[in-house]
Amino acid sequence: LGELKHYFPEAVANGLVIPFGMFRQLLEQPIEPGGISAFRWLQDQYKIMRRLEGEPIRQDQFIQKFLAQIQHWILNVDPGEAFRNQLRAAMQDTFGPEGKYGVFVRSDTNVEDLPGFTGAGLNLTVPHVVGFENVMAAIQRVLASPFSECAFRWRQAYMETPEHVYASILLM
Repeated sequence: LGELKHYFPEAVANGLVIPFGMFRQLLEQPIEPGGISAFRWLQDQYKIMRRLEGEPIRQDQFIQKFLAQIQHWILNVDPGEAFRNQLRAAMQDTFGPEGKYGVFVRSDTNVEDLPGFTGAGLNLTVPHVVGFENVMAAIQRVLASPFSECAFRWRQAYMETPEHVYASILLM
């Protein structure tokens, strides 16, 4: 979209990208107060999943619990005041005064287009979000969407290191 916007500025809507790195930084926060980082927790959970491969019922139960836990964490983790301030300023510069526009909050991941796999459309898009706090809530919903059961199961067969699934956000 950036290239299209560059060459055809009148034909492509204004937008902002929140890069994969922001999600990766979130994963450095503890999964629970005083606990290990969410990233380390993800690594540990995937190791357990692999050990349960011969026990499909137990593995499925474990996966269900895992997906609920990581989604809950993503929906409730605080991205921090610096992120919020930076995003608010960027939205003001790009879209204008708050409340004068609505944005689509869309996702992309680093693993949506792999050999033999395309994940386009697996993750959530939230249409016409108005107001900064609503955008923040939509961002967290979209960041959690790669851990929906459908998206998770769809890409698992193609991932050797699934803890390295990183979401980015596009606001348009």
